[in-house]
Amino acid sequence: MKRRTVLKGVGVGVGAFCAFGAANFYYSSLIRERRKPLLIGGSTIVKRFLDVALIDAFAKYHPEADLLIEGGYSHGGLIALERGSIDLAMMSNELSSENNINLSEHLIGIETVGIIVNESSMIKNISSVDAQKIFQREIMNWRELGGPDATINLYSRQDNETTKKTIEHVLLNNELVHESAQVLSSSQAMAEQVSLDPFAIGFISQQGYVQAKNPSLKIRPLSIDGVAMDERSINLALYPLVRQLFLVLRADSSEIAKKFVTFVISPEGQTLLADSGALRVR
Repeated sequence: MKRRTVLKGVGVGVGAFCAFGAANFYYSSLIRERRKPLLIGGSTIVKRFLDVALIDAFAKYHPEADLLIEGGYSHGGLIALERGSIDLAMMSNELSSENNINLSEHLIGIETVGIIVNESSMIKNISSVDAQKIFQREIMNWRELGGPDATINLYSRQDNETTKKTIEHVLLNNELVHESAQVLSSSQAMAEQVSLDPFAIGFISQQGYVQAKNPSLKIRPLSIDGVAMDERSINLALYPLVRQLFLVLRADSSEIAKKFVTFVISPEGQTLLADSGALRVR
């Protein structure tokens, strides 16, 4: 009798376990069915500002989103979007008038880069042409710019760093910073080195400049073609070293893709973008 009772108990336990397992499997399947894919591709420049904090924040509000983001090039992202291979394209340049009319672009932020020198430098302004020549080592002495007879010490960043890519794309017309430039590991390292070197020239994002700026660091951004790097000139599109950051949607994009764009341009999204180094646009 006891044996039958035990077996009966085991049978009930196994049955309950199986029922629980079936219910759990059904729930997991239901959750999987409710997942909403969100594929984002294109400009690595833009991806840097979306990773990681902003994407994590969006996922907390939308746990149903199956989000995958891949960097590359603006043009490649646009082609993938037009073909329906991705839900959102990241672009670091505006859509041309030739692009598909079924696409809509959304400005999400602005990256601004300053050319910096030591605070003691006699040079206050530089033309974009002379700046190009410095970064390509065609001008190597400050005397050629009205400064002292001293070699220009050129500082740069790693090849995959987006501030350097902006310099090469916007200032150098897709040419490279000269290989002889001394490579530094961070915005802080750039600010500190230029602060120590009276004959230095380098570059830094506006956000990096703000974060690195303190009374002990003797650095100053140059005006370019007579235009200072300040909020007014940037907002009026007068300052030349800027790169606009866009997300592009198709007219038939999914609701989750539209929600992502809405989040990025919301106050919280804009704050997270600014924390990553971009200038707010909202």
